[in-house]
This record gives sequence, C-alpha cells and structure tokens, in this order.
Amino acid sequence: MFNTPVEGMDTKTQHNQLEDILIDFLKQLEDTDLSSQKLFELFIELDVLQDDAYKNFNQNRFNQLLQQLFYTYEVQNIPDLILNIQNVR
Repeated sequence: MFNTPVEGMDTKTQHNQLEDILIDFLKQLEDTDLSSQKLFELFIELDVLQDDAYKNFNQNRFNQLLQQLFYTYEVQNIPDLILNIQNVR
C-alpha cells in the first residue's frame, strides 16, 4: 500500500548537493559562451556525477538547476550566470 523510501539521499539533499557541484563547476569555467546543451554535456562528465547517487540525473534536472540559479543570481542567461558566480568568489 505505502511506498517505502528508497535507500540513499532524499531529493532535497541531492538537489542541494547538485546545486553546489554546479556552482563550483561554473566557477572554474573559462568559456562563458556555452549553450545549455553543451554545458550539460561538460557537467555530466564530472567524476563526482559518476556516482550511483546521481545515475538519474538528466538534462531536465540540469535545466531546473540552471533556472533556479537564474533566479538566485537574478540573471537571464548562461554567460551572465557564469560571470556572476565567478565574481562572487
């Protein structure tokens, strides 16, 4: 009848971790003129995302993370987001 929680971290914790990983990744980028697709392709290559905990991470979740960061940093595009994150250092 009732679903038992799956093993591993909860969605909120995973979302927060992914957000932190993405911010750290964007801080290190040298190319600020990337499309969302290209940025996603580079991001999923990170060693930390090869862990089983992130096996269901996909383009849709990546776009949701980006959108949330757009709101947080009050920007409307990827180059501005990257520059704002890098300037916060």
